[in-house]
Amino acid sequence: MSKIILYENPDFTGEDKEFVDDVKDLSVLNFNNTARSVRVIGRHWVVYTDSDHKGQFKVFGPGDHGNLGTLDQNISSLRLVKEDMLNPDIVLYEHVDYKGKSRSIKETTDNLSRSGFDNLVSSHKVKQGVWILYQDLNQSGPRLITFQDDEWDNYCQFKWNDKLSSVRAVKNSDFEI
Repeated sequence: MSKIILYENPDFTGEDKEFVDDVKDLSVLNFNNTARSVRVIGRHWVVYTDSDHKGQFKVFGPGDHGNLGTLDQNISSLRLVKEDMLNPDIVLYEHVDYKGKSRSIKETTDNLSRSGFDNLVSSHKVKQGVWILYQDLNQSGPRLITFQDDEWDNYCQFKWNDKLSSVRAVKNSDFEI
């Protein structure tokens, strides 16, 4: 069984709360913006700074995470990664509504210009896996996360149209992203 345990203090001490499924709003459970360390057992988890799986995020793989960095006392929602992370596949489209040129990407790509797609993407479909999208080269800058079966038909709605420059497939071996 996969689970995440949030601790109110560093080094896995103090009050703790254990979760085995998604939580959209930790304030309902009186643990919003409280966690200072995290233990992950089983599958990966994504923690978010805002409720409803929004805001800044971090992906935690199995293990002990004693330092949450910018997410220290700043976690408001959780999502269990249920997707199979083997054989990742995302299809990027040049235009909104999955139109124009398309590229199927099956591995982390630090520079989409090599495939002629830097700052050209306006929509995507995730066929397999979990992907992190970056506005800048080499997996840097503002980022978004997308999951298997997601279909984002218009990047304009979140001000990302023609800004995607690199992508990263989340792997089972990843400890923190």
